[in-house]
Amino acid sequence: MFCGNCGAQLAVGVLVCPVCGTPIGEGVSGYPQEQQSAGLGYQPPIQPEYQPPIQPEWQPPIQPEYQPPIQPEWQPPVQPEYQPSASPITPQPIQSPGQGSAKKKLSVGGLIAIILAAVLLIGGGIAAYFLFFSGEKDTEDDTSAVETIGESELPSVSYSYQSKQPEPHFEFVIADEVYPSIYRSLDSLITFTGYCEYGEMDVIIEAEVPGFTQPYKQKIHLGQRITKLRIVPPMLTGDIDLNSEKAAQIVFSVVEADTGQVLEQESHGLKIYSKYDMFWGLTEDFLYMDNILAWLTPDAPEIVSLKRDAIDYLIDISNGELNSLIGYQNYNYFDHYYYNAWVQAVAIQGAMSDIVEVRYNNSLFSMDSEQRIALPADVLNNRSGLCIETSMVMASALQSAGMHCMIVFPPGHAQVAIEAWPGTGDYFLIETTILPMEKNQSRWDRTVLYLSKESWWGYIDGTGDYTYGECYIVDCDLAKILDIRPMSN
Repeated sequence: MFCGNCGAQLAVGVLVCPVCGTPIGEGVSGYPQEQQSAGLGYQPPIQPEYQPPIQPEWQPPIQPEYQPPIQPEWQPPVQPEYQPSASPITPQPIQSPGQGSAKKKLSVGGLIAIILAAVLLIGGGIAAYFLFFSGEKDTEDDTSAVETIGESELPSVSYSYQSKQPEPHFEFVIADEVYPSIYRSLDSLITFTGYCEYGEMDVIIEAEVPGFTQPYKQKIHLGQRITKLRIVPPMLTGDIDLNSEKAAQIVFSVVEADTGQVLEQESHGLKIYSKYDMFWGLTEDFLYMDNILAWLTPDAPEIVSLKRDAIDYLIDISNGELNSLIGYQNYNYFDHYYYNAWVQAVAIQGAMSDIVEVRYNNSLFSMDSEQRIALPADVLNNRSGLCIETSMVMASALQSAGMHCMIVFPPGHAQVAIEAWPGTGDYFLIETTILPMEKNQSRWDRTVLYLSKESWWGYIDGTGDYTYGECYIVDCDLAKILDIRPMSN
């Protein structure tokens, strides 16, 4: 606020201008006198046009470049310089009364006390040494040996297991039944598994089936590794009554070899089937049909005799031109070499029919889990047999003559096939149930039927001529490969 007369600036609330004395109510103006004198009069203050504040364009904050923390260079810890410990305070010599008034005289009793304390300290140290380093501790561990390191002696570490005695562990898996016909090819009658803990040990294992096997005895070494042993005691020699099944016992024991201490001794029940029982399997999906090879007996005396009878039959039908079974060799008698194999199969079947006079026993044949099958020797001695039994006679004789043959199993039946010549893939199918067999070409051709390679495959897969359905084939040469051998004691 300004004076309207002189233009002096006035304070708020002033009634008279302090400069010119003009009352404030006259010539009052918000502007100086020059502006009033110019005739401007009162002008309100000019309000500037509102301008909104300018917003700066947004900029993302600048991230400082990452700098890994500076790792201080490692410095080994500063070992303080060794300072020898202050030497113990040594007793001061006893001063005479004239050597100083501040020192006291050591009495005789104090000297004696110091000597006794020293003796006790030395004695205690010696006792502690013998207690901790030379004494025996009443613990379960062995006495600790003393290990010398430099000039010091430290006790070595011992463990409680080192004081334990060797501890054997073993178990047996024992068969519940056995088929004598396939006993020689049995994988295991008793399976022993064992090992020894806390050391090693020699043991003697003994096993026997009284009345059926010879005693079995073997020494083995047991250690930390597991030892597995499959035990099949050899059958007794001589005559054994195996015409019917019987109950028996397996007895076995384990004895420590060094001390003779019996570690295990038990017996286990066992069912022994007859020598005629064949084990085919438990279900149709899991069969042991290859076990039939145990009835293949090419070296049996009865088979050798049958071959001699076959030669006589061969001489008869060839008018003396053929007088031996020569296997896969050429008689130089036939127009085609296949007939060399054909005529030998005819001769064996003819010997069974006309000389031994074996007849077909038309009984039901099925591959259940068990089947009684007579051995070839029994078939020839009894002059009767099922299809599987006469087939095993034929196969045994052909194999004895050095020929490649197979057992053929159509549904519910058994036959034999012989390869026409090695490596050709052509076969002769032999129907061994044609007993008796008439002596004529038509009957012979029907008994020993020729099948080319294509006809052979059609026959065994059930899609060809003369077929009974899909066949299961057992190659007789597998007997040696699978080590399936006939029963022999």
